[in-house]
Amino acid sequence: MTNYYCDDYKIAKVLFIDKELDSLPNVHRGTVGYDAVVREYDERKRARKTYYLSKPCNLKYAEMADKRQKLVELRKKLISELKVSPSEYRVQLSAGYKLTKKDWDKMRSQSNPEPITGDLWFENLHMRSRFELNTAIVLRTWDLEFKYEPELIIGNRIKYPDFVVYLPEFEVCFIIECMGKIGDQYYGRKACEKLELFMLNGYIPFRDFLVLGGTSSFIPTKDWVANAILSIVNSIAAECVFPADKSIAQAPVMTFVGDKVLQELLEKEWDY
Repeated sequence: MTNYYCDDYKIAKVLFIDKELDSLPNVHRGTVGYDAVVREYDERKRARKTYYLSKPCNLKYAEMADKRQKLVELRKKLISELKVSPSEYRVQLSAGYKLTKKDWDKMRSQSNPEPITGDLWFENLHMRSRFELNTAIVLRTWDLEFKYEPELIIGNRIKYPDFVVYLPEFEVCFIIECMGKIGDQYYGRKACEKLELFMLNGYIPFRDFLVLGGTSSFIPTKDWVANAILSIVNSIAAECVFPADKSIAQAPVMTFVGDKVLQELLEKEWDY
């Protein structure tokens, strides 16, 4: 599945995995006779401790060993798909995002107090629609972290976005709204109010939030949803990954851009 991500995202993923591996003890599964164990190795690859998994208190080491193994395998796969060395690149946010790791850490799935009817479930999440269920399946398939209907304060109002997706490689989030009743007058007004609230508070479409649309008789296919989500992930990656030796200035925040200043920015940013 990683083939569908752009090289910038793969580079950022490898750099993130390297940090994760550095933070984990060097532990690996093994056996001693008939007993399952986890061995911890030092920097010279010599076994320094052995944890017997027959003891419940040692099961946490098995989880760390499995996590390490999964990260190592993913890193190897990503490296095989790249023609460049990730060590020659770095991650830097060239401009601010509305939602970051700080916001993510405060969020809790299923915070919306409005009752849910129906019997649509994704893992332990009670979903409101088939549209949302399909979106959750896509996010899990692409190994993207998300929270469903978390509480979010936008301006001075409390909202419950359908999904907030977290990209730990960049420590930023984006919102996904599954607007599945387009054409319904009442629903349309509520949807427009939510989108207006986003934009009045500086949320940028297809950067800070993504809108997926459908009607009462039409639900987008999983492939359509997947392509839309992959596009925003790849776009964020392309904006945040740079050669390590390239100096990137933080994008200026402007309330007004005149024609002359706009032309100068275009020439600088787009190499006209």
